[in-house]
Amino acid sequence: MEENFWNMLTILRIISITALVALEPAEPVQLTGRWTSGRLSMIQYKDSYTGVFKPPSGSHFAYEFRPDGTYTFIGLMQTTMYNCTTSMFSQETGTYEADGLQVSLRPQKNPYQMRYSCAPSSNREAPGKLLNRTYQYRVSSGGKLEVVSPQDNSVQTFQRSAE
Repeated sequence: MEENFWNMLTILRIISITALVALEPAEPVQLTGRWTSGRLSMIQYKDSYTGVFKPPSGSHFAYEFRPDGTYTFIGLMQTTMYNCTTSMFSQETGTYEADGLQVSLRPQKNPYQMRYSCAPSSNREAPGKLLNRTYQYRVSSGGKLEVVSPQDNSVQTFQRSAE
């Protein structure tokens, strides 16, 4: 189950778009701020006996890069099938360096939680793996952050959040 979590966490970091991007240098200062990406299902389960709606399926990912060289990554994935909801949450913090083409992340903490509403005994909280990694990135003229996975060149796109 833990291996599945790490596979899902890897997927969540590279999930949004799978197009290749020709990268142009960006100013590192453009990277600072909060960047978010997410999806929410338009389908929601309603218990036919109680009339209670269950949480929708979806995902939310966010990076916050601070001027002092620290960052936070938050990832939430949740799915509901009938009466059971499975969710995975990770909040990674650490330091980063950006040079306009690449951003290198050095995590210092990465606790995660897994929850399954139909089998609470399988719920888990633990310290996550601390894996240093480097991504290519660019900030587009439209104000979107595009982060390229070194494993498969897939791209995840984030929108700048209002401060």
